[in-house]
Amino acid sequence: MFKDPIALAWMLPALLALGLLAALGSRRRAGLTSLFGDPRTLSRLLPPERGPRRSLKSLLQAASLALLFIALAGPQWGVEMVATQAKTHQAFLAVDTSLSMNAEDVKPTRLEKAKRELSLLLEELRGNRVGVIAFAGEAAVVCPLTMDVEAARQILRSLEPGMVPVPGTAIGKAVRLSARSLQRYPGAKSLVLLTDGEDHRSDPLGAAEEAAAMGLKIFAIGLGTPEGEPIPVRDSSGSLTGYKKGPQGATVISRLGEGTLAAMAQRTGGAYFRSTPQENEALEIAERILRGEKAQAVASRAARFRNRFQWPLALGFLILLLELLIPETGRKAPSGKASKVPAALAGLILLLAAPLYAATAEGALRRGNRLYRKGDFAQALESYAEAGRRRPKDPRPLFNAGDALYRLDRYDQAGQAFGAAAESSKGKKSLRADSHYNLGNSRFQSGDYREAVAHYREALRLDPKDPDARHNLAVALRMLKTPPQPSQRPQEKQKEKPQERKGQGGSGERPSQPPQPKPRPQDQLSREDAERILRAVAEKERLSPRQVRKESRKPENEEDW
Repeated sequence: MFKDPIALAWMLPALLALGLLAALGSRRRAGLTSLFGDPRTLSRLLPPERGPRRSLKSLLQAASLALLFIALAGPQWGVEMVATQAKTHQAFLAVDTSLSMNAEDVKPTRLEKAKRELSLLLEELRGNRVGVIAFAGEAAVVCPLTMDVEAARQILRSLEPGMVPVPGTAIGKAVRLSARSLQRYPGAKSLVLLTDGEDHRSDPLGAAEEAAAMGLKIFAIGLGTPEGEPIPVRDSSGSLTGYKKGPQGATVISRLGEGTLAAMAQRTGGAYFRSTPQENEALEIAERILRGEKAQAVASRAARFRNRFQWPLALGFLILLLELLIPETGRKAPSGKASKVPAALAGLILLLAAPLYAATAEGALRRGNRLYRKGDFAQALESYAEAGRRRPKDPRPLFNAGDALYRLDRYDQAGQAFGAAAESSKGKKSLRADSHYNLGNSRFQSGDYREAVAHYREALRLDPKDPDARHNLAVALRMLKTPPQPSQRPQEKQKEKPQERKGQGGSGERPSQPPQPKPRPQDQLSREDAERILRAVAEKERLSPRQVRKESRKPENEEDW
């Protein structure tokens, strides 16, 4: 397959023109030779031209020209995934699906009104990353952050009361879930709450304070009226069978809890709106979200064919160099004097070989390391990606790419790169250990301490003498037991020196020490404390299941609407 096949149509005329020029040149040489005298006499005075050599040189020139046209046509084979980066906002839309959303003080019901508001918000936020959370007594992400508005709308249409199996209303859990999901992303983060504000169990104000510490703004839309409305109960056919009764048998009146929602919005720097028939509040919230700071994100992924023009282009240059090395005559350099032709050809070979080497995987890898040492991590990442495309089975470009992504604070993508490096470096134990170590660092930065512990342990299994992995494991275990506030979470040391195998004869380039790493977890913990924690964890893991106490559970509130 060719990107521009029209270039192949010009190849035949170009070859014909080359043949015509060669024929005209041969006739002109013969004519000029006859002007000097009898060709038989001249042949005794001068070395004759070698006909077979000239024919071979002409064929090599024609082959080189054909390969150049093939490269110009852009041959393509193989498929690669290409990610498009874009600046975007991140926002979660959390909708209350508890039984109280069946109340009809907002027509047709509170939940149907919330769906209309959400649909308008999704349209206004098109081109940004938006997710949907459904909550009742628990909260769940029903649509992860995505730029696919139509997919989010399809999920939105499926929302209905009772879809979350735990009854009740837990606004605080929805806030905490959205804050945890958004904390890994830079830039402004927003949560739009659509609820009647009745919360019986989850400390929504405390959750709002935690969200504010993470930089999350809450925009709340209150659904309902302060006077309230009974909650209708319907059968499977939709017929009204009565109204929701409380624990004492009295009819439940569900009222709009505006005070709680307004206080939550105020504590996070957001805003509270009561739902209106015109739904202007959705437009106002979308405008405020779009005024926030954008962050870099993957906008889309697409499969495309890989360009392979380098192969015919390189082969064409090599054939052209070979043609230059073939002399037209049998003349030799006078004795005692070295010919300047071989030296000139050697210089030409080196001049043309330099860009060819730069196009190889090793050249791209070293170029990425040079950019890394200069602190240009984005450009270094491109060079590592190029090296990975040229040598897909080599784990070094993956490892170095993960390193550059880590430096750019793109921890999820860095973890994917380190994970791929660990998988593809089966025979390289040290590189596998470093990959799991850095994968643990990436998970630590994302707040996933359980995964960080698993990868630190794997790094220690592969390299039991690694002191950094041992200390980071201890810190991750401590964080897993008592998670810190996000603003207080320490960062760990990363093994940031790019891995590059030496070339033949030890002539390969080793990168110098990169800039100083970020503060590491073990800086917050002494070695003695780390060893003590590890011994305590090991002792706990030896306990039998009967010796481990079960965690006590608090009784749930009886209110289930």
